[in-house]
Amino acid sequence: MYLSTTDSVASSVLVKNEGQCQQLVYFFSHLLKGAETRYTSLEKLAWTVVLSTRRLRPYFLSHPVTVLTNNNLGRVLTQPEFSGRLAKWTMELSQYDLQYQPRSAIKAQALADFLAEVHQGESEEEWKAYVDGASNKQGSGVGVLLVSPQGEEVRLSVRLSFKASNNEAEYEAVLMGLQVARRMGVTRVQLLSDSQLVSQQVKGSYEIRNDRLRRYAEAFAKLKTEFKEVTLLKIPRAENSKADELARLASSITEWTDEGPITQVAWITQIDQPPGTTDPSDWRNSILTFLRTGEVPANPEQTRLLKRRAPRFTLIGDQLYRRAFSRPLLKCLSLEDAEYVLKEAHQGCCGSHAGGRSLARKVLLAGYFWPTLQADAVKLVATCLHCQKYQPFQRHPTKQLKTTTTSCPFDQWRMDIVGPFSTGPQQKKFLLVAVDYFSKWVEAEALARITEDVVIKFLWKNIVCRYGIPCRLVSDNGWQF
Repeated sequence: MYLSTTDSVASSVLVKNEGQCQQLVYFFSHLLKGAETRYTSLEKLAWTVVLSTRRLRPYFLSHPVTVLTNNNLGRVLTQPEFSGRLAKWTMELSQYDLQYQPRSAIKAQALADFLAEVHQGESEEEWKAYVDGASNKQGSGVGVLLVSPQGEEVRLSVRLSFKASNNEAEYEAVLMGLQVARRMGVTRVQLLSDSQLVSQQVKGSYEIRNDRLRRYAEAFAKLKTEFKEVTLLKIPRAENSKADELARLASSITEWTDEGPITQVAWITQIDQPPGTTDPSDWRNSILTFLRTGEVPANPEQTRLLKRRAPRFTLIGDQLYRRAFSRPLLKCLSLEDAEYVLKEAHQGCCGSHAGGRSLARKVLLAGYFWPTLQADAVKLVATCLHCQKYQPFQRHPTKQLKTTTTSCPFDQWRMDIVGPFSTGPQQKKFLLVAVDYFSKWVEAEALARITEDVVIKFLWKNIVCRYGIPCRLVSDNGWQF
C-alpha cells in the first residue's frame, strides 16, 4: 500500500505484486474536513491507514499488507508510549498483519500522488470582503478589502472610468468584491457593505425603480451563481473604515491605469451599456432622432405628437435644448440626471427645502428642463424626511366646515298605518308604525282595527312610557290621528 496526503486530501493505493509488475487492487481517496485539516503530516498518514483498513477490511483480514512510506510511520504506530489519537489508532490497527518498509522506488506512489492532486477539494471556509464606493466632484472609485479565514488581507483601490452616483459606486464595489473573490478561487464569500440601499435591494426588501440600479442587481445575481454561497450584510460605517479609505483614495486621484489582473471595472458601462449606445427609456431619443434624421415613429398618433413637440426644441452639437419664452435655452436632462439636479436644488449645499412649485421654479431658473419636472418636484418634497419632520404643523381642517342642527333622540316621531294585510291571528290585518327621526328607532304593533282609542293607547304604552313626551308627532292628519 502506498500513501499520499496534502493539506485537504488523503489517498492510498493497494496493489499486488505479480513478478516485476504491480497490479492495482483498489484505491481510496478522502477529503479532510474540519479538525482533520489541522492534523500533522504524520497523523494524516496514520489516519489514511486507518480509513483504508475500514474501507478495505476484507483485504486486510485475509492478506498481510506492507505499507511503503519514507516517514517514521512504522516506528510511531508500533511504540506504545504515544497517547491520544495515535494510541487509539495503534490499538485499532493491531488486529491486522501490517508491516512498514521504506519506499525504494516510485512505482504506484505516482498513482497515490495523482489521486491526492486530482481530488483536491475547494476550500469550504468563508472569506470576508469589505466593500465601499465613493463619488464626488473629482470622480468615483471603489475600495475592496478581502480577508481570508487566516487573517490575510488583499486590498484593492480602483477608480471608475465613468461618472457614477453614490449608489452606483456602492454597487460597483459589491461587484468588484465578487470578481476579486472569484479570481482568488473563493467559493464562499461574505460581502460587508455600509450601504443600506444596496443590501436591501439585493435581498428584495426594497423596490428598485432606477433602471441602472436594476441592471446592477441583475449583474449581481448573475455573478452570484458562480459561487456556492454569497451573503451580503449591512455593517456600520465605523466597521468599514478601511474599505472607505480605499474608495476615497481611488475617487480623489486624477489619473488611473488598471495594471492589475482585473480588467472589468464598470459592469454597466463596459458590459450592459457599450460605449455609443443610448438608454431606450430616455425621453429625448425620439426628439433627437427626428431633429437629426427626420425619422418618425410608425404610430401615426405618436408621429403627430412628435411633430407638434419638436419645434419647441433645438439641437446644439449633441445636446438637446428647449426653447422658452423670454428666457435662455433650457438644457434637457435625462431622468437620472434630473433626479440628481432636484436633490441638489432641494437639499444640497444651497438647498432651502422649498415646496414643490417653488422647487420646480428654481430648477427652471437654473436652466434645466424635463417633461415631468412639476410632478417629480412635488414627489421629492413629499418624500423628504426633513420636510416632513420640520414643516409647520397645519391646524386648519382639510375640508370646509358645515353647520348641523342639533337634535335629540326620540324628540320627533313619524306615525303611519300600513295595511291592510291578509288576516292573521285575532283578526289582525293592520300595522301601526312609529319611527324616530334621529335614531331611526322603530315601534310597531299589529292591530285588528285602527281607532282613536287604539292610537292613544299605542302612544301611551310604546312612546310616552318608554321615551317620554315627544316634542313633535308627524302624521298624514288621518281621522285616527
